[in-house]
Amino acid sequence: MSKYGDWTRGEDEALINKLGGLEVARGILRGTIEVVTKVICFIVRTLTLLVDETKSVDELVKVGEFDWVSDNITSANFPNPANGTAGNHELALFHFGKTMSSDAVKAEMDKEGYKLATIWDLLAFAKKEPNLQRQFPTVALKNVWQDPDRYRRVPYLYGSAGDRHLDLDCLDVDWGGRCRFLARRKCKKQNLDF
Repeated sequence: MSKYGDWTRGEDEALINKLGGLEVARGILRGTIEVVTKVICFIVRTLTLLVDETKSVDELVKVGEFDWVSDNITSANFPNPANGTAGNHELALFHFGKTMSSDAVKAEMDKEGYKLATIWDLLAFAKKEPNLQRQFPTVALKNVWQDPDRYRRVPYLYGSAGDRHLDLDCLDVDWGGRCRFLARRKCKKQNLDF
């Protein structure tokens, strides 16, 4: 077991496989294999969760039992979608291991058949996996709130050994390599052959 636990070891193994295997990774480290610049992303984990968009953000924040929540994460700033539903959705955590813009993250998710997660997805994830946010920040890029200074902000989870936080960060800056990004599987189109 690595000093960071099984979660990090699984991410390391996935990254090594994405690079082309252990020998390729060693060659890169020795400098005998040149790295072609491209985005390497991988899905760290997928899970199916009940996401309830019929409940208000205020209700879901209370259920989430956070130690601290931004005063701006409210139902007034994040109103329920007009066509909100409650149902099971496949969610995935993406990790890139490098600094990425929000647009680049969205493009990579799209390539893999996923779309941006909502604040309702993020709150369902926080309830189901409360300890993960203590290991790394987790961002949902779909729902945006514009603050009085006209900065666009999105919700994210983070924490420490003792605390769990729900906060907002600026959408228009690059995200650090530690961040994970929550995404929702796109609906598959049904083949309607008659």
